[in-house]
Amino acid sequence: MSIKEEQLQEIEAITSIYPDEIAVLSEDPYPKFNLMIKPTTNDEDDFRPFLLLEIKFHEHYPDQSPEIAIVDSVNVDDRSVFESEIKTICAENLGMPVIFTLASHLSEQLSIQSETRLARQREAIERKIREEEEAEQKRFEGTCVSVESFIKWKVKFDAERAELIKTVKVDESEPKKLTGRQLFEKDRSLYDSDIKFISGEGGEVVEVDESLFEDMLDLEFDDAGTTGIDLSDVDQ
Repeated sequence: MSIKEEQLQEIEAITSIYPDEIAVLSEDPYPKFNLMIKPTTNDEDDFRPFLLLEIKFHEHYPDQSPEIAIVDSVNVDDRSVFESEIKTICAENLGMPVIFTLASHLSEQLSIQSETRLARQREAIERKIREEEEAEQKRFEGTCVSVESFIKWKVKFDAERAELIKTVKVDESEPKKLTGRQLFEKDRSLYDSDIKFISGEGGEVVEVDESLFEDMLDLEFDDAGTTGIDLSDVDQ
């Protein structure tokens, strides 16, 4: 069996394992194909990593490493790491078909990277939740007051209060409203007018019907009697 026939058999085996990931570009003079490398996990998300390899066999493969290049990648942190892995795996498997071994190894590395990324995302979400809970708890509890913080606040408060007093001016020219007693003491004529009103001078004479108050007086006496109040001194 020729070298090319062995290479075609290897491609046939790879196609049976990765039917949706391989695309044969040509077979002459030697096989050339693309191979999509995916993680071994079945997680489907927008951040799942991929590698697209372009592989060329030559007349000296498998005794020498095939030509392999990463032509595209998605969500891969560092392509140089995978390029180094490709060289290492090929060097360790000289003289043997290497594509399946290489694809399996790269798939595992992508899975590790995907799991690490998901773990970082979970940690970030959990950290955000903790920070929000701590902020809410702090807002609920309020700020603890120590002697030092109270003194600092008191100094600031006194300074602001003193500054406010300086800016506020009281208008002394505005007359203050006097109480009824002050008005009475200040203006004696108010007293005289009350006397004149009572005596009927200088105003309309008001006659009072005393009979209107007799029933009220009897009612007060009756109430007082029922409550046990001694009214013996009323006439005195």
